[in-house]
Amino acid sequence: MAGRFPRQVAGQGATRGRFHVFVAAVALSTSIPVSAAAQTTTTLRGEVLAAESGDGVARAEVLVRSTQLRTFTGEDGSFEIDLPDLGEHIHLVVVAAGFKTVEHAVEIQAATTGPVIISLERSLFEVPGLTVTASRGNARPGDAPVSVAIISGDEVERRDVTGLNEALPFAQGVTFNAGHMDIRGSSGIARGVGSRVLMLLDGHRVLTGVGSSIDFAILPLLDVERIEIVKGPHSTLFGTNAMGGVVNVITRPPIGGRHTIVRGYYGIFDTPGNLSFTEERLNMQGLQLQHTRRVGGADATLFIGREGSDGFRQNNDLQRWTFRAKTVFGAESLTPLEVFVNWKRDDAEEFFTWRSPDRPLEVVPEQLGDWKRESDLVVGITATPFATPVMKVQLRPQIQHVRANNYFHDNEDFHRSTRYGTDFQVSRFTDGRHSVTTGAEAAYTRFSSNYLSPDPNVTDLAAFIQDEIEFSERVRATTGIRVDQHKASHVEDDLSINPKVGVVFEPSDRLSLRTSLSRGYRAPSVAEQYTSTTVFGFRVVPNLELRGESAWAGELGATLTPSERLWFDAGLFWSEYEGLIEVSGAPGQVLTFQFRNVSEARVRGFDAGAQFVIVPEKLNLHTTYLLLDSHDKSTGRPLPYRSTHNLTTTLAWADRVGLDIRYRSRSDQVLVYPLDERGNITLVDLRMGTTIKDMEVQAKVSNLLQAEYVDVQERNPGASRSFRITVTSRF
Repeated sequence: MAGRFPRQVAGQGATRGRFHVFVAAVALSTSIPVSAAAQTTTTLRGEVLAAESGDGVARAEVLVRSTQLRTFTGEDGSFEIDLPDLGEHIHLVVVAAGFKTVEHAVEIQAATTGPVIISLERSLFEVPGLTVTASRGNARPGDAPVSVAIISGDEVERRDVTGLNEALPFAQGVTFNAGHMDIRGSSGIARGVGSRVLMLLDGHRVLTGVGSSIDFAILPLLDVERIEIVKGPHSTLFGTNAMGGVVNVITRPPIGGRHTIVRGYYGIFDTPGNLSFTEERLNMQGLQLQHTRRVGGADATLFIGREGSDGFRQNNDLQRWTFRAKTVFGAESLTPLEVFVNWKRDDAEEFFTWRSPDRPLEVVPEQLGDWKRESDLVVGITATPFATPVMKVQLRPQIQHVRANNYFHDNEDFHRSTRYGTDFQVSRFTDGRHSVTTGAEAAYTRFSSNYLSPDPNVTDLAAFIQDEIEFSERVRATTGIRVDQHKASHVEDDLSINPKVGVVFEPSDRLSLRTSLSRGYRAPSVAEQYTSTTVFGFRVVPNLELRGESAWAGELGATLTPSERLWFDAGLFWSEYEGLIEVSGAPGQVLTFQFRNVSEARVRGFDAGAQFVIVPEKLNLHTTYLLLDSHDKSTGRPLPYRSTHNLTTTLAWADRVGLDIRYRSRSDQVLVYPLDERGNITLVDLRMGTTIKDMEVQAKVSNLLQAEYVDVQERNPGASRSFRITVTSRF
């Protein structure tokens, strides 16, 4: 952040020319020379201590304001950082989980005589301290012109989840529709095809190949530092799929010595007697092992996990293996090199729709035993080959290979995809008031399948530039633009130009006001353009005329901390969507469907979040509320699967007992069975935790009140009550 931290058109010759000119302009802006002359440096040493106890704070991030310089504290809270000639004084910004973020002025001459001591006060509740996703650089969420929600790794652990998709529904502005992630009403249900939310893992795209959907199983769980949710169209920085928002899972750097985590869980489903379909006890279980240590000159983390579940309904069995390795060379330097490998394999049965209203946990007999196998391998590198206090160059090459095979009664469709991509980014501070981020992306994906007709190849190219400007200590602005070119074989090219502008005004240290206007874009997934198959008796045919979808969106928001015991954030938003891709009847064909650009829509609303300390260090309240007003311009009706009112509340006692409540009002519109009865959904979860002989023991009851409900999608029952025990040991 400057001064703080570091339409859709056809691919014709003229538009291609404009794209190439834009790429050249970005390349020119990144090649402005920077003096490479040797500079005299001063080594600054310091300690970050907890004000309450005087103990060192480990793994705190220490940044030098208005530069690219940063480091981490060791286990004893100490740090050191080499400073070039930056003037007579600097400002250090220190961020640590569970503590208030502080700025500390340092006089360079005085700092050479002894270590700089920085004291951190504990926060009564978790307030977002840092985000790298909102601007592709370090910034505090209140300094970003867009709405940002953050879930810490500690919160993920406290919620006792088996996957990140169980924690994300408690983030402000986020809902889930039958497992499909939705931010501010941008998405309905697509059954794994075409996510309007872009998922990142340490800055790397991790959407599946054919469907361009989110696979939460590939995401890590035990080494999550934080999850950043940037709401609204964010295609200016991240391109396709970022129409509704961006979610970036940031993992912990494997520093701080040797650590081992063993986590196991076991649970059972409490199926209501009148709905029981088996005499066997339906259960879930998992075992995960993670080890971190220093190997030679690198810090490494290795993870392996095995999970299984009978599910709460028929045809709901899941068997999963996961593996993850991450290595960081020079983690505390300005030029670290990170390499990760993530792999998972699922064997999962498929529940499509219930057998009958009085037997909702069973499938029709011919579908019994339908299952699919999916595997996903992601290899990513984040390299920083060049860094100075005022300039940083980053590269993110990546390979992702996805394999999937159906073993259904009416098809054995399969697909394979391999995506080769890279992201190039240059961050520069120009004069102390401008932070310019420029870069480019390129990706090539090849596919093979028995249901894609014809087999496609896809090339994506992009270039972007963003300028963050600090007008004063209280007023900052951001402006940027990105050009994306989507080239798929056998179809016309898409060229998308996505600008944005935003302003932040801080009238006081306790209040931050923001406003932004931006454009989002999503290229059609391969599954949407090329699918030719039969799914549960319905014929689906390709649509080679399908184009990308886009949205203009604006928001007004505020973040307020009126006291040490209250934090509040709210945003008014509105989005205008064009060419939304939905399943529709194929013209002139009976009982035949295809994906088409059939809808223009408006979504507007209000989301708010609050944290309130009722009893300091004992009782905390965390609540979110999302109001949605959606409108399909072609029909005049609300968009399918959006609930007008969405509420979550968490009441936690000393991090040992938690009561989680989720509420969403009746969905006004559905696609397939509009005459089916449906209603409001209220779910209550209870969780408890304690420590027994250095082991963390957690117990969780999901759907405590045994609510029977339809999980938004017609004829898909919600989960029955379940009980689960989790034991975690660290050594």
